[in-house]
Amino acid sequence: MTDDTLKTKEVQPVERVLLWIVLAFRILGYAWLVLLSGAALATDEGADDSIIIAMIIVAGLWAVLTAILSRTPERLKSAWFVIADGVLAVLVASASYFAGAESNLHGGYPISWLAVVAYAYDARWTMAASLVLFVNQWVGMDIEGSRTLPDKLGAVVFPIYGAIVGYGFDLIRQRDSLWRTAESELRDERQRQVRADEQRRLADQLHDSVLQSMHAIQAEPDDSDKVSYIARRQERELRRTIRTLQSEFEEPFVAAMLSARDDVEDLYPIRIDMVIGYDAEMDTRLAVLVEATREAMMNAAKHSGSDLVRVHCSESNRHITVLVRDGGSGFDVES
Repeated sequence: MTDDTLKTKEVQPVERVLLWIVLAFRILGYAWLVLLSGAALATDEGADDSIIIAMIIVAGLWAVLTAILSRTPERLKSAWFVIADGVLAVLVASASYFAGAESNLHGGYPISWLAVVAYAYDARWTMAASLVLFVNQWVGMDIEGSRTLPDKLGAVVFPIYGAIVGYGFDLIRQRDSLWRTAESELRDERQRQVRADEQRRLADQLHDSVLQSMHAIQAEPDDSDKVSYIARRQERELRRTIRTLQSEFEEPFVAAMLSARDDVEDLYPIRIDMVIGYDAEMDTRLAVLVEATREAMMNAAKHSGSDLVRVHCSESNRHITVLVRDGGSGFDVES
């Protein structure tokens, strides 16, 4: 997987939240480490200052690297980063013994590794990582030999934090998955309802128009003019219905233009061939254009003497053009 792929990979909102939690653990853990280390440098004369300072620098640089890699979250989930982060967490947890400090200096920095593991994997791996830190602390104290049993028992904080972070992250992801599943099912149900409503509407329309037209034709099959008129009217309705269903708009401009054409054809014995190469949501400007086109078609039907009118609508450079043509008698320009 390339870097570009990682950067463009979609991150779920819940994963983004968990990532911010990881960064918060890392920043707070480092701040805790700096505070304890600073106190040791100022008060613990027996501690090796060079080891403490090196721990502060290395942990700080790694915290900065963590923040940089968080821009491509998949890198924080990679095995190499989780392992490297764990090695550094163990070294930081052991720095107190190497430096000969009287108390632990790591603060909450090793705990931030548990957040990284929980983010990359799940609670089982997080608990395993917490046991690694627990054993490291217990063995380190035992080798050093200066810590009491209560100090050793303090290492149980790692399994406790491991359980909290690991199962907490799992619970958040589980709830998010259930929520997204419910949202998907609700969206699918809405789509099914919309399709069912559209099917019922289309069935009603076919029943009220097509079937009635067929009955009318069967009633008077010998009246060719009436049969032709009924067939033409039914053709118009079907074309208008198809164009409306094909449109992505709730109140399409195409449907309004076809409706205006149908009104004129119902009033006058004329055929209007309409070609529309543009569609949009109806607004006040388009409503004016529709009415102007209706008036032009009406004038052609009244005065041209032609039985055919052609209407062409197109759009270019955000300008809409409607041409209404007829092959009628015209008029005397001089008079």
